[in-house]
Amino acid sequence: MKIETESELEERLSRPDDDTTAAMAALDGDLLILGAGGKMGPSLARLARRAADRAGIHKHVIAVARFTNDKLPSELAKEGIETIACDLLEPGKFAKLPDIPNVIFMAARKFGTAGGEHLTWAMNTYLPGLVAERYSNSRIVAFSTGNVYPLRKVAEGGASEMTAVAPIGEYASRALGRERMFEYGSARWGTSVAILRLNYAVETALRSPR
Repeated sequence: MKIETESELEERLSRPDDDTTAAMAALDGDLLILGAGGKMGPSLARLARRAADRAGIHKHVIAVARFTNDKLPSELAKEGIETIACDLLEPGKFAKLPDIPNVIFMAARKFGTAGGEHLTWAMNTYLPGLVAERYSNSRIVAFSTGNVYPLRKVAEGGASEMTAVAPIGEYASRALGRERMFEYGSARWGTSVAILRLNYAVETALRSPR
């Protein structure tokens, strides 16, 4: 399949297959995506919306972000995705977000952070602690990074979930701190938490719906 435009790519990335549709159909309750204004957030919100529609079920998909792209909220709204503009670190505003049984946490600060390391620590480690407490009664999926693993020799292959974490540098340390905050929430309040450690890819892996 040849993809020539950004809109064609976005349509393909947000097209649900049978497994995604079945997962949304089985999901009990609405979905809240925190940090939905980044690289992956809009595509994921659209994917969730389209999967719910394809399954023929009524489900609210709510995208929360600062929305520095001021066109994005209206674009998502046209596709049936509710949006809430919110700085998650702003005192008082985070507490006003709706209670939702299913939460995806994507908020993070990655690039261009020199001179503002304190803010990066706040976004990547402090904020996850707030989210873990605020949504202690929800199911949470938290996005993380493969940078929490140590460097490995090419002959050893990539890291696996059995590889002991050994972050190198501040960014990786902050990312591990994010994971630990959600782990704390799970241990403290019994919250169901899944942590997804992602690595960048240079190609899309596209499958056609069965």
